[in-house]
Amino acid sequence: MEEKTEIAPREKKPRHTALLVFACAVLLTVVTVLCLGGNDSGIALPTGSAAPTEQMEQDRYQLTNASITTDNVQQVIASMSRPKAYTASVTNTLYWSGSWETIYAMQYVRDGVCLTGYFDTEGNVERYQAIKNGTYYAWRNGGTVQYAGAAGVVSADDMSMIPTYETVVQEEKESILAAGERTVNGEACIYVTVNDSQTGYSLTYWVSAVSGLLVQADYNRGSELVRSVVIDNIRQEEPSEGFFLMPDGTSLLADDTAA
Repeated sequence: MEEKTEIAPREKKPRHTALLVFACAVLLTVVTVLCLGGNDSGIALPTGSAAPTEQMEQDRYQLTNASITTDNVQQVIASMSRPKAYTASVTNTLYWSGSWETIYAMQYVRDGVCLTGYFDTEGNVERYQAIKNGTYYAWRNGGTVQYAGAAGVVSADDMSMIPTYETVVQEEKESILAAGERTVNGEACIYVTVNDSQTGYSLTYWVSAVSGLLVQADYNRGSELVRSVVIDNIRQEEPSEGFFLMPDGTSLLADDTAA
């Protein structure tokens, strides 16, 4: 297994703002695409009308032991860390009133840079967005215009549409509804469900005990699934340097990259 680095303490992001931050990330995408040119938003959202399947307890999740509990899951999460470099695909699905929309993306991480490529409805990478040292970058795939500006409150996880599971460490213990260890596609994972009494939402994370990366997260309002995030095809190796080249030829991996 590759060497892992310790995760720096994170400022607590209130859980009831998770969907709001996600919406802000999408809004930032729209604004950026308009800055880059084009008549559409650049966001490809396949839609459907099928009712979502229950995802809180899918068949592939099987309880393996009871060593992880609501009493110790915060300590377990705090002891985990992410790899220095990896590539993963991200599927983000929103559900409402019997309909759904899905965003597909690819995440590339290395040398402190998180790059996300977003796919259109035909499966082609349409645009790239990245965060490095508090700066946000964006450009269209094959385009000549690029954008750079302050990332503000939007983190690399937000930009990749991934809820930051490490925030579990700062939660009040009383808000943790369930925790344990399960296998996801044959891989040992820690799961934990956290409740937000102010909004009625609960969020369940499944974190790989092998890679330290989130593999799935489900947002529920009562018994209703409103958003599901699946991270798979994880490869723990450095992505090619070519992914990190912006239209002007500047590499995001360079130490002197400026906004």
